[in-house]
This record gives sequence, structure tokens and C-alpha cells, in this order.
Amino acid sequence: MNALQIDIFGLSIMNNSPMHFLFATVLIVLFIWATFYAKEEEKEKALKMMKICFVFVFISGCVIWTLVDFSIALLIKSVGGVALFWFLFEIFKNPRSKLFWLLAVITAIVGLTLAFTMI
Repeated sequence: MNALQIDIFGLSIMNNSPMHFLFATVLIVLFIWATFYAKEEEKEKALKMMKICFVFVFISGCVIWTLVDFSIALLIKSVGGVALFWFLFEIFKNPRSKLFWLLAVITAIVGLTLAFTMI
């Protein structure tokens, strides 16, 4: 294990790219706060913070493309990550949307599974 690798039960997080995982975690925390805890006057600022954080997630994801060989798993995770942000954005606008919740959960599970096992 090198200095940037984080292993959990023998599975590496994002092929030695924990910064991408960290940015994504911050985005999810921001989403939860913005959707469920932010006051109405904080919602616009929360949305702006989510968008800024997504830029960092996206850029760090692009860096991963330079670190690993192309694979269908990488492509699926990358497209799924962009879709996940859209699902979270839609949930932020309408937290009662069961469809977007389902899509977000499935996308996150598939993405994390690919990140931990194949990428």
C-alpha cells in the first residue's frame, strides 16, 4: 500500500485516488444538509456549494482517467457519476420523488461497487 492508497477489507478506494472519494463524500454530505437541514434562505447558497463541489468531483474523476487503463467499468462509473449528480439535484428540488431516490441509490451502489472492485 502506498501513501495515497486506502484499503478497506482488501479493497482499494478509487485505484489509489482517495481525493476523488473525499470530494464525492463532501458532495453527499452537502446534499443531505441542503435537502433536509438547510433553512429556506440557505437553499440557494447550498445549491451553489453543491455545484462547486461537483466541479471538484468531476475534475478529480477526470484525473482518474489519466491514472488507469480504459475499461467499461470506468466508463459506466463516470457516466453514472454525472447522472448521480443530476439525480441529487432533482431530489434537492423535490425530496419526495421516489423515482429519483431509487435511481440515485442504485447508481451510487453500482458506482461504489465498481470503484471498490474493478477500477
